[in-house]
Amino acid sequence: MRRFLLALCLSALAAASAQEPPVPKPTASPEASATVFKIGAITVDKRARSVRFPATVQLDSGVLEYLLVTEEGKTHESLFATKVSPQKLHVAMLLLGASPAQPLKESPPEQLTAASLKNAPELKGDKVDILISWKVGGKEQQVRGEEWIQSKLTQTTATPGPWIYTSSAIFKGVFLAEEEGSIVALVTDPVALINNPRPGHNDDTVWSVAKGKVPAVNTPVEITFQLLASPSNSAKPSPK
Repeated sequence: MRRFLLALCLSALAAASAQEPPVPKPTASPEASATVFKIGAITVDKRARSVRFPATVQLDSGVLEYLLVTEEGKTHESLFATKVSPQKLHVAMLLLGASPAQPLKESPPEQLTAASLKNAPELKGDKVDILISWKVGGKEQQVRGEEWIQSKLTQTTATPGPWIYTSSAIFKGVFLAEEEGSIVALVTDPVALINNPRPGHNDDTVWSVAKGKVPAVNTPVEITFQLLASPSNSAKPSPK
């Protein structure tokens, strides 16, 4: 069974190799099955079309540009941080059937400014749900990722619904999400693996931590990405 899983992972990597840089080889865990297996700290469930991995609460108040980054990413403006590699996350999503990354002809902006966001191209990709799990008094709780962010446009929590798995852009052979640590963006970012389709995704002043909903900083959580749409269907962002 373990040989089967390794062959499956390597097959997905080979399929993406024409467009994406080399990534670390996945390692199946001893308890792996044909549908549930591990890539480092990431649990892949092919039947549920989901990946799960650990993270921690980074902020419990303030303006946000990201829902999730790595611990080496833009943690000062992200709700969560994780030790998990964006490249390994992308490998896991490829195994579920997510669309591969696409190379860029020009370098993306180094900073997300009001001007760059206003003129940002429409991003397309596969629909994903983002779920957050944590424990209170030993009992597991779960919310949708958007329940812990607030929109200045509506003065309430973000509209429930899927996000867009856009995958990270590649520039000159570099998988940019790995370099910058950007995983889930609230404002349009071609570097991030996942982008926000809701109104206000072109404005870096719109999003903030939902008041009174988020547990204390450094609270451990588990984040789940669940792939909803087939790779042939694309999800378009809401009009700006």
